[in-house]
This record gives sequence, structure tokens and C-alpha cells, in this order.
Amino acid sequence: MATQKRRPTIIDIAKKAKVSFKTVSRVLNDNTSVTAELRDRVLEAMAELDYHPNFAARALAGKRSYTIAMLLDQSEYLSDESSSTYFAPYLVDLQSGAQQACRELGYHFLVEPYDPHSGNHPDDLRAQFSKFSLDGVLLAPPSSDRPVLLQALEDMGLPYVRLMPGIEVDRSPSVAIDEIDGVAQVAEHLLALGHRRIGVVCGPESHIAARIRSLAFQYAIGGRAEVFLHPGDFFFSGGLAAGEALLGRPDRPSAIFAANDFMAAGVIVAATRLGLRVPDDISVVGFDDSVVARFIWPPLTTVRQPIRAMARWAIEYLVALASGRETPERKLELPLSLMVRESTAPPAQVDQEGLLP
Repeated sequence: MATQKRRPTIIDIAKKAKVSFKTVSRVLNDNTSVTAELRDRVLEAMAELDYHPNFAARALAGKRSYTIAMLLDQSEYLSDESSSTYFAPYLVDLQSGAQQACRELGYHFLVEPYDPHSGNHPDDLRAQFSKFSLDGVLLAPPSSDRPVLLQALEDMGLPYVRLMPGIEVDRSPSVAIDEIDGVAQVAEHLLALGHRRIGVVCGPESHIAARIRSLAFQYAIGGRAEVFLHPGDFFFSGGLAAGEALLGRPDRPSAIFAANDFMAAGVIVAATRLGLRVPDDISVVGFDDSVVARFIWPPLTTVRQPIRAMARWAIEYLVALASGRETPERKLELPLSLMVRESTAPPAQVDQEGLLP
């Protein structure tokens, strides 16, 4: 009969790393007195021995749960066309970045769906979180802009970090992106190529950031081009419908900016269905630089968001708060960059009336 392999202990880790077991304990508890060199040796030994901290025992020994959750607004990511839940590409990167940071810091990471449209959702949230203990919560948009949710978390004494908020709340820590600058880069890129009729596929009205993108784009254009707005929903199908509508106009635009990559992909498919070539006949720009942007054809010009860096900052902030260490600045804004690929080019030759052939 095969014997069960013994799980490594912190003593085994200490021997492997050639440090004291107290040093291992300090690393596991995020003690800042440990040097970077010693911390790396301990983490390397843990990886080689496949050591995983016993979170339950650690939680019982102190007041920390070593668990951080992200709230997922299930009403925003359920497609009407499918019974399966739709995860936006940026959410995949966000969850992956947060999970990796938690793993490196010895934390559990979980995703909790909730319905903000429930009449008593603050009470539902309290009941949901009473089942387990948390050291902190990540709030992705649009959850990061729901005042009722913020108040409910504060009433429960749960620390949180808002990701990409559209509303400024002085009392809450947040990590944001410079939406206005990112959109301005798109506008200047299209203007520099010579586009003077530009369509915009907007995001859903429920997303403040989506509204900022469409308004910021119009402001950045500043009357230098004609802008056609069309409603969207962040889904591929919404981009497809918007693309067909914009490209079906008699004065169709020569370029379209979509508020996310999924809708930009829908615009490209709409152009193909109408017999138009991207970028020869129509230029398309997205927002996110998700995996969609890199694998669709042609590769999509888009605005890159530092999603993983944002997730890491948020996790490190919550871990520092839970461990009693000094937290970084309460608010961080990260720059965006335009990734110019093959979906944009100068507009096709116009006829004497100024319309595309």
C-alpha cells in the first residue's frame, strides 16, 4: 500500500532556504523586516517543495482571513443571446492579475457575483459575506461607482479598492486610468491619418467610464471632424449592429472608434458583411488591448489598459492594510498607450461631393 506523501512544513522550508523558521514565518506574514534576498530564498524554497500555506490555521491564529474577493456585477455580464455568463476580456486580465498577486502574497482570491438591482441587495450582500471572512474587496466597474454598495461595505467594516472609477469619492482608495488622455490619443491618430467623418460606438449608459469615453472623444475632436454617435453595450453583437448602422449610412464614416475591443470586433465583421475592407475602406479602433485585439484580423489598433498592474496595486494595498503595514498612496492613476496595428490607415479616396466611393 502506497504511503501518503508528507506535506512540507515551515521547518522544511527553513532548512531548504537555509534560514530560521522565524524568517519563514515573517515572510508568510508579510513582515517588512525581511530583506528582499531572504524573502526570495524563502519563496523559491516554497515553490520547489510545493508548499502551500494552511489558510484556515493562519486565520484561526490571528484576525486575518488571508482572503480577498472581487465583486462581479452579474447583471452586466449576462448576455440576452446566451444562457452562459459573458466575461469581458478586461475582467479576465483583471482576475488573472489579482489571482497571481494574491498567490505570491499567500492569499486566496475569489470572485463573488451579486445583483445590484435586487431591492434589498445591501442586506443580501451582508448575508453573503457573513458566510466567510474577508480581508478586502476589489470593485470593478460598474460596481466601483455604486454608492449604495460602497456604503454597505463601509457599514460592514470591509476595506475595498475601487478599480477604474468614474465618480470621485475622496474617502475611498482607488486605482484609475487616464480615460481622457487615452481617448485623445485615438482622436489625434485618426485625424493625423486624414479622417474627417468618424463613427463612435458608445458603451452602455450604466457605465460612467463609457460615457466619459464618448464625451472625451467629441471634446478631443473639437470640431475638426464630423462625429456620428451610435449606442452600444460592450457586447460583440452590439458592435455588429452599430457597425451595420453606421456603415449603412449614405454618408458613412471613414473610421469608427468603438468603446471596447469586443464591439470593435463586431464592427470589423459588419464591414466584412457589407463588402468593405479594413483598413482600406474603413479604419477601426478599439479600447482595452484585450486578447481579442491581438487575434482578430486585421490586428486591432486599440488603447492599452494596464489591467494587471492595476490589479496588483489593489491587492498589495489591501494586503498592506490587513497586515497593519503602511499603505501606498490612496489614489493612483496609470497612463494609457495607443497600440497602432493594422486596422487603421488613411481614408480611401473621396469623390467630388466628399463622399467615399
